[in-house]
Amino acid sequence: MPVSVSVPEKAISESNARSRRRNGFSLIEALAALTIFGMAIVVAAGFLDANMSAARRLEARSDLVRAAETVLESVRGGTLPLVSDDVDLTDEFQPLSSIRVRTKVAVTSKNPQGLFSVQVEARAMVRSEDMVVTITSQVWRPE
Repeated sequence: MPVSVSVPEKAISESNARSRRRNGFSLIEALAALTIFGMAIVVAAGFLDANMSAARRLEARSDLVRAAETVLESVRGGTLPLVSDDVDLTDEFQPLSSIRVRTKVAVTSKNPQGLFSVQVEARAMVRSEDMVVTITSQVWRPE
């Protein structure tokens, strides 16, 4: 048995009018949402810039360590002389980052005869920051 419910015409028209007003955002709500979204983008851009900066510094530090190790191994292997001097690595070493690496070797004679302390310094400017990596080792060259 079907049941019939009658709703007054006035109640239907008021309900439709209220739902039409609630279907969209007001101008103030849209501006508030855009402001919050804009602030979130600014914060995210700041984090992204800090992350990229840290990645560049890590890459540059890795290049400096590789350059210092290259010079030290060249001294150990006899490719470079066992003397204190600035070393030009332009032919042997290509940095992964876009930095200009300067290397320097400092050699000190130790006891017993033929033992030398070798200190290699690799230096570069990274985003106006002077980065330095120093490796010290001993090399045996009997005479």
